[in-house]
Amino acid sequence: MKEQLKQLARHTVIYGFGRILNRFLSFLLLPVFTAYLTPSDYGIISILGLIAFVLTPVFTLGLNASMGVSYFEGDNTSRKEATVWTTFVLLVLSAVIMVILGTLFSCQISLLALRNDVYSNLIVIFLIATAISIVQTPFQLYLQFEKQAKLFVVLTFLSALFVIGATFWMVVVLKKGVLGYVQGYLIGQIGSFSLILLFVTTKIKLRFNPLITKELLRLGLPLVPSFAFFFILRDANKYLLQWFDGLDCLGVYTIGFNIGMIMTVFVNGFISAWYPYFMSFMEKKEEASRLFGRILTYYVFGFGTLCIMFFIAAKPVVYIMTQPSFHNAYKVVGFSATTQFLIGVFSILLPGMYFAKQIKYVSIIQGIAAVITILLNLLFIPLYGMMGAAIALMLGFLSMVLLTQLWNTMKKSEYIQVSHEWNRIARFSLIFLAYMIIMPLERELPLSMEIGISIISTILLFVLIYYSLNYNERQTLWKIKNKVLPIINRVHLS
Repeated sequence: MKEQLKQLARHTVIYGFGRILNRFLSFLLLPVFTAYLTPSDYGIISILGLIAFVLTPVFTLGLNASMGVSYFEGDNTSRKEATVWTTFVLLVLSAVIMVILGTLFSCQISLLALRNDVYSNLIVIFLIATAISIVQTPFQLYLQFEKQAKLFVVLTFLSALFVIGATFWMVVVLKKGVLGYVQGYLIGQIGSFSLILLFVTTKIKLRFNPLITKELLRLGLPLVPSFAFFFILRDANKYLLQWFDGLDCLGVYTIGFNIGMIMTVFVNGFISAWYPYFMSFMEKKEEASRLFGRILTYYVFGFGTLCIMFFIAAKPVVYIMTQPSFHNAYKVVGFSATTQFLIGVFSILLPGMYFAKQIKYVSIIQGIAAVITILLNLLFIPLYGMMGAAIALMLGFLSMVLLTQLWNTMKKSEYIQVSHEWNRIARFSLIFLAYMIIMPLERELPLSMEIGISIISTILLFVLIYYSLNYNERQTLWKIKNKVLPIINRVHLS
């Protein structure tokens, strides 16, 4: 079991490190962009992202999920190559249709989303960039499936440099505002796609299989509602917040939301490693039932602790990195990070559905959770503004996790039954809840004192987590420390 956990941890670290680099670059430029873009500009960018987020799952046709099932079936090189290229062809056709329809109805989309048709040109540019992002999907998945984690990280980092460099040039150097941001994003996506296409096409032969087309669509299309519901879960509150409180409020919320989304670099690093990892246990279900429960415990303790750090550090970081008009964004940072943490929990609970080839039920679960989320947003946003939106967002994702576990329990005769350590997870949840309630409270304190509170809160957190571990886990931590410290000392001395 230890070796298997190490393998998952190693790939998680590699993927996570690459995403950290990407997010770190964006984070460093936050003071610059908030100086050149207004809260209203950020509100417009947020709505554009919202449009892309709702269209992407529809026009990816669920193929990013069904491709994995087809790819691993039979463990045949020719089939794998045909799966990648067949998925690519289908996505190109779908993306072209999306751009055509988006261009034809850009004015109507602008009126519906932004209450003004003057943004129609921004919508067209953003949709073209989104289409380019969509058609990269099979190549990115190929690298993950083949466990080419290091190559994947290098390519995604270079891609991020394209996007960030282009947007910086357009916004800061040319001072083109929100239009420059969107144009820079398009230029960056073109560079990103060219790079990954260049590398991947040298590794896999061009093949197309009509039979695989049918299989991909048969498994993928039922998941389209699932991704649409996921959009409602994560981003529908932005539209409602704009509706109730305007673009300025949405812009401030977006800054806090995006800082919290830094958590995705860690969670997506885990998920990128987790999907091919758990799929490799399709023929080893008995072994998986013992292993997956321990993985959930370690995920909750490790990533949950990291998530709490977002609540602790939110106020000092927002105050240092943004202009005063954005300072209230600190209130939503931790809640945004928590939604990403919960996505990881949700992913760990999915193997039973995948092994039984019943992934269509994901749509039902997310559909119910989406309805719950909308109701919570309609209740909380009029009362508490962007704070209400953040709380509703978190509770919506929590409902998705609880519904998934309930479904797994109901289908225990058909799914693998994992032995989860719910008592330990519950005790950790009490620590999490305490920080979630206390840290976002409003305080009229100087920045230096806020930094002091964050330091003390961090020390207390690590003490609490340490004493939540069992003896063997504490010993493992000390061994890791003894291995890492000499490396750090050598680096420092050099």
